[in-house]
Amino acid sequence: MPEEFFWDCVDEDAPFGSDEGWDAYYEWRSWRAENPASEIKECLAWIVSDRLEEYNESLYSDEQIEKDIESPDDAFMSEGFDIFTLDTTIIATGLGQLMDEGKIDESAKPYLLVAVSRQAHPRLSERDERRTILEAVKRVINEA
Repeated sequence: MPEEFFWDCVDEDAPFGSDEGWDAYYEWRSWRAENPASEIKECLAWIVSDRLEEYNESLYSDEQIEKDIESPDDAFMSEGFDIFTLDTTIIATGLGQLMDEGKIDESAKPYLLVAVSRQAHPRLSERDERRTILEAVKRVINEA
């Protein structure tokens, strides 16, 4: 993660720069302390209340994004998260594992890529700077 924005703790677009990303990293560390032998996929399942099978590619289809924008209260996990918060939590959790352990479990990568792809959707990411960060996050996930 050579780009400076990965380490920026005040840039809202950076993985750990938002309150949500920063909090997710510390929640990951707390979860890991209690679950040292578990795969990070179990942490992701905990985040989405054991609905991980629903956190899939369908969430970033044009149709679903439009529905979620029009009716955010009906979006996936809206009872606990808005789209930004949920995806940022997933991304920061995965990158947290990479920072702490030097790897991201392969079983977690598909879910991290869902989060990045959804946040990179043109309706949710209109600024070039944000898309640049998300492209770098995707690269890091794939290379980890």
